[in-house]
Amino acid sequence: MSNTLRGIRRVATTAGTIALAAAALLGTAHAASASTAGQHGIQLPGNPSRSMKPGTALLSSCTAGDDTSTCNQLALTAISQARRSLEKMSGMTLSLAAYDRLTPAQQLFVVVNLERTERGLAPAAVLSRSLSRIAQAGAQAGRDPALGSIPRTMPGGGRTATAGSVWSGGWINPLGADYAWMYDDGLGGANLDCTTSHHAGCWGHRDVILTRTTCPLAIGTGHATAAAGYRESDTVLITSTCGHTPTDATFTWTKAKHLLGIR
Repeated sequence: MSNTLRGIRRVATTAGTIALAAAALLGTAHAASASTAGQHGIQLPGNPSRSMKPGTALLSSCTAGDDTSTCNQLALTAISQARRSLEKMSGMTLSLAAYDRLTPAQQLFVVVNLERTERGLAPAAVLSRSLSRIAQAGAQAGRDPALGSIPRTMPGGGRTATAGSVWSGGWINPLGADYAWMYDDGLGGANLDCTTSHHAGCWGHRDVILTRTTCPLAIGTGHATAAAGYRESDTVLITSTCGHTPTDATFTWTKAKHLLGIR
């Protein structure tokens, strides 16, 4: 199991702060690792004391690219187990039947927002077309979205303040990718940039997903079924946009809540 997990998240770290319209633009790294060194503009949340691998049922029953209801349920079960064990939290609350009918891009938007709202953080209001275009290019190339491609001014006039991105290769489906980013990203997990001699990259993906900023968030997501040798490639690009919420929404949190019975 360890080799399987490590093998599907094997990309070296890149991390940095990019000047963008006099604002700090945050980039943390690829599926295999993430670095939080030298970041500005993001308040990092608390992280679990240890990393936790998913249960054997998910990895033995599902392969990369399997977005069926059965594998989604197994991934939800693994997330629930990790939450209870690591954070004393309950599992995700949503209609699985409605979730199954969403596109993978919409599923990524939903799971990231659930990770945020169920910890008391503000959700991203919209899934942005322009951000998703950048995220999709990253997913198709099997890498992080290109932060340098983010517009200084988003549709609607809002100004991009901060941004971070994550990528996952081979993690079954969007819920599986979420598990890797949120619960198996620490020491002893599949994060190759998190070692006993190098702690800077530990929980870097989780830190991006649980970003705290003063400006509203918008998300872009990408999904590909064949990229860089992986049958599942998922990306999430999160930005804080000051002024106005992007107007190029392809999906909204309000609609997602209605469809999935989320309170």
